[in-house]
Amino acid sequence: MVKPKLLISACLEFEKVRYNGQSIPSETVRALSPFVEFIKVCPEFEIGLGVPREPIRIVKKGGEYRLIQHNTNLDVTDAMNGFSEKFIKNLGSVDGFIFKSKSPTMGVKNIKVYSGMKGSPVVERCGGFFASAISEKYAGYPIEEEDRLRNRQIRDHFLTKLFLFARYRDAKDKGALEEFHRANELLINFYRGNKAVELNFRDKGYFEMLKEITEKPPSYREIADFFRKIIGDNEILERYLNNKVGFEALKEVSKLLISDKSLLEQTFYEPYPKLLIENAEPDREKDYWK
Repeated sequence: MVKPKLLISACLEFEKVRYNGQSIPSETVRALSPFVEFIKVCPEFEIGLGVPREPIRIVKKGGEYRLIQHNTNLDVTDAMNGFSEKFIKNLGSVDGFIFKSKSPTMGVKNIKVYSGMKGSPVVERCGGFFASAISEKYAGYPIEEEDRLRNRQIRDHFLTKLFLFARYRDAKDKGALEEFHRANELLINFYRGNKAVELNFRDKGYFEMLKEITEKPPSYREIADFFRKIIGDNEILERYLNNKVGFEALKEVSKLLISDKSLLEQTFYEPYPKLLIENAEPDREKDYWK
């Protein structure tokens, strides 16, 4: 598979650059290591705040958001904005992003905004300074926080989209978009669901449409409609609709029931490396009867 280029918070598994001089373990990041090309960044360290350092927070002053080190009253808003702009300008090719949650610079959303310094209440929530700049520039790309990737559905969607975008980038560079579309057509149709939208790889807006349809995964009813078209109505589909079997089980059984075996060569059946698939029963070896 093509190796995705993944921008990641440097403190996740790699460097001890958090405010407290520590790094954060991440099972997902460890699993990804053999399969992606990491681009690591810690904006707070890069603007010279040092390690360890006093924490910073987002403060709303007169309707404006400021980034302030609340124990020293140091305002680093302009430094952070300048760094973000320069970093994005020089970033180059990238396929996705994993950021540190709850960070006033790297958190994607739900970051606390205070009315002032020590003892001031939280008045609203927003995205971190650096992550917000990235989200604006790379709208539609796979962008997630490390804690959300513990959720199976979020993780599967993120990885599927990350490797899909990497394959697109590689195909575009090689002038092989027709081959890309052909190999990923079933996966594209899966995400397209019941939308009256057609993707033509010859169109200039092809990638924009790809970003739009992969914004979020299809609903369980849309998934059922998709499988009904390729395997027909049957017991396994009924059990899926009644939430008695999961998506992965439905996909595996469909390999046996599908009439057009050429579809098994589509990326839909292996959208990312098999070793990244989570264990079906994480605690299988745990003895609950000790």
